[in-house]
Amino acid sequence: MTPATNYIVFQCYGNESVFQECANALLSLSRVYEGGGPAGLEVWIYTDNAAWFQGFRDCPLPLHYRKIEQPTLKAWRGQIDFVHRVKIEALRDFARYRTGNILYADTDVVFTSPIEPVMTAIATGKQYMHVMEGKINDEGNPVLKKLKHHLKADRLKHTNGVLLNEFAMWNAGVLGFNTRFAGELDKILAFTDKMYPQFQKHVVEQFAFSVFFQAAGKVKTAAPYLIHYWNLKDVRPLLAEFFKRFKAKPWKELVLLSALIQMPVLMQEKAGFYQNRSIADKLLKKKWAPKMPDWDEGIEQI
Repeated sequence: MTPATNYIVFQCYGNESVFQECANALLSLSRVYEGGGPAGLEVWIYTDNAAWFQGFRDCPLPLHYRKIEQPTLKAWRGQIDFVHRVKIEALRDFARYRTGNILYADTDVVFTSPIEPVMTAIATGKQYMHVMEGKINDEGNPVLKKLKHHLKADRLKHTNGVLLNEFAMWNAGVLGFNTRFAGELDKILAFTDKMYPQFQKHVVEQFAFSVFFQAAGKVKTAAPYLIHYWNLKDVRPLLAEFFKRFKAKPWKELVLLSALIQMPVLMQEKAGFYQNRSIADKLLKKKWAPKMPDWDEGIEQI
């Protein structure tokens, strides 16, 4: 058997809602490939419960598991005890034993297009992240504004002499790179360990990736191939209901049924809800929640 040179990597541990997100991501990958998966590729899941995935029937995806238990997770959070540090350590661990093109994704993603163009570009030395969220100097949101003032106060510079506030912030829910780039992960980790104690915000890890990926060349967006619905955790009850009802179905049928969960539509519904809230709803801080679908009606539609 020819060794794989293309890899998709997830980290999936802890709460079952994270596992359901990951399973939905895998179903979307199969849906893009009409029930199967891309050739010459392995899917690796860093998890504390591989058995949860092994309960699926007839899944054709080449799933592999790297078992991570609490002592490892604690060590990977480091002395700074930062949950997003685990991602960097997992990728360092994976690249230590593999050679090829890595596409990392958080569990809250949906594949929308074949990923061969991404892997081909990664093989030529391109780096991918999900989307650019703004330039630090533009102060595009409150977090970036705070980050800019922190960087300005400390006069922190990247190793090539470029002021850090001249970089853009990219979303790190998707990361693509060849293992030739793996040495940069050590620098990303060291940067995170140095910066997080001074600026304890969740964006520190993704800013570290943003800096070193941009320093290596122009970053490409993965948005044409995946949706990262990081701001749609409200759909977790819907996913829980879906898998409670359908998880025992054969994989091919599950792939078809998973089309009933349309993340772009749900994102629009949530945005519309907050744009149109009444004054009373705003004062009461009323929150959006997805409407549970009529599954039987949905089945008839597909």
